Amino acid sequence: MSKKMLLIGITAAIFISPLANAGLPAPSAAAVSTQSKEAVRQGESLLKKLALFKEAISSGSIEKIESLYDGLAKQRYIAEKSIARVSGASNRSILLSSYIRPVEIEMERTGYEVSEYRLLASIIYQISSEVNYKQYDIDMAKAERLKKRKEVMKSARNYEPLPGKINEELRYMEAYASGINLALNNYTLSIYVDTFPDMEPLTELHQANLTYDKVIQYLRQTEGKIGLVPNKKYRMALLEGSVTPVKIMIERTKYEISQYRLMNRVSELIDAGEIEEAKTQFRKLEGLKTRAAAIKEAGGYEPLAKAIRDELLAYETDLKAVLEGK
Repeated sequence: MSKKMLLIGITAAIFISPLANAGLPAPSAAAVSTQSKEAVRQGESLLKKLALFKEAISSGSIEKIESLYDGLAKQRYIAEKSIARVSGASNRSILLSSYIRPVEIEMERTGYEVSEYRLLASIIYQISSEVNYKQYDIDMAKAERLKKRKEVMKSARNYEPLPGKINEELRYMEAYASGINLALNNYTLSIYVDTFPDMEPLTELHQANLTYDKVIQYLRQTEGKIGLVPNKKYRMALLEGSVTPVKIMIERTKYEISQYRLMNRVSELIDAGEIEEAKTQFRKLEGLKTRAAAIKEAGGYEPLAKAIRDELLAYETDLKAVLEGK
């Protein structure tokens, strides 16, 4: 329906409405014309924005969609307010169907993707710029919930699927964010087990032990999210940049961490008076030391900082002296 025909139809409907037969004062022609024209004007402006928005959807660019989303929402609000001032429920219904409903559909089709894009962009920004970003786990859990709610809504509404490029971009952003977080935790682990030029040593086996489990946790998370990236080229780049360096670090440190944990267990058994079991567990230490040396030689890995090796040796010596005295 053209803009002119829509106005004519609405104006005619108003003047043959039940208000006249009921003896109630009908709105003046000038008032009706002004209200209807303004509603149609705002509606047409809304449709122009919708056309641009649909072009952005067709392009598959979530960045373009997000940049237009709020402007479309704002114009929709303005148009809805203008339509609300038009006399006659049937006239408002026509206007809502012509202008508002098409916009509602496209905004619902893209709303979760826009929210997900904004959240992931925020995570990437904060994790890249904040020294102590404590919200990471909470925000990534929000992103996961958005994905699940999106699938439920789209299944229920049966909307036309969005271009695959949009999901591809979102999955890449999610995996990239996870990869940055993994790299930061891996760097923290390296600070506790390695020394760096022009940097005061911070090597500490206890802190390395605590950080190790976080690195393992985030490694699994990142691998899972990279697996959801549809583009093979992007997957390979993410794996090489985010996962491979961490796997090397895990290989370099896992047997030292295992030695430390084993000796903690032996210490607990001694405190509990379970000396024979403590001796049995302590004998496993030599095997871990042998494997630690072998894996570094096979992989060509750098040994951990001398301070870590010295700390392990001192711990072992203390426990051995205690067990030999029992």
